[in-house]
Amino acid sequence: MVYDDIPMFFQYNSLKIFTHPQVYEPAEDTFLLIESISINENQTVLEIGAGTGIIALSCAQKGATVICSDINPYAVTLIQRNINENRDKLKGSMEVRQGNLFQILNKDESFDIIIFNPPYLPTRLDEKVDDGGWFDIAVDGGKTGLETTRKFLSMLPKYLKSQGVGYYIFSTLADKKLLTTYIKDADLKDTVVSTLSFEQETLEVHKVACEK
Repeated sequence: MVYDDIPMFFQYNSLKIFTHPQVYEPAEDTFLLIESISINENQTVLEIGAGTGIIALSCAQKGATVICSDINPYAVTLIQRNINENRDKLKGSMEVRQGNLFQILNKDESFDIIIFNPPYLPTRLDEKVDDGGWFDIAVDGGKTGLETTRKFLSMLPKYLKSQGVGYYIFSTLADKKLLTTYIKDADLKDTVVSTLSFEQETLEVHKVACEK
């Protein structure tokens, strides 16, 4: 797929990150995730819904072997451009795939770390911004704000290594009690590792692992 000319880029640490109007642009939630994830060299990492690829690139910078994905074809093309632009700054490796959630994986693939910044905003039909386009897909968490998070948590244990962990974003605009139910249903242990508060919302980075 050929993308339009990229109108903007920015620097993050030593990375040069191109953006695209059809791709979710890194924001507070993105950088909160980056700062909250503990990565060691040679770990295997999966990032779902990678957007520009900035989180995946930051992991590969530290020496991780990274697979990242996005359902948005503009994002997949953009990520590959950002990989090519920053390849000399990566200690580890990166691969990008197009698809939804864990559908992009082979049945025998598993990871030390799985990262997801899901669409987490509770959204009614009349609140959609671009009639279900790529922006809505990136932010629309359904009526509860947890529709995609629920699917992610239910499938996560299958793709984690024995000591593996997952990281994801939760917004307090969504239902915390409902989230607790989903975590319990998936037999996961869940810990809040960092938060960022605004006037009407707090973003939380959750770290999850399989119950022993």
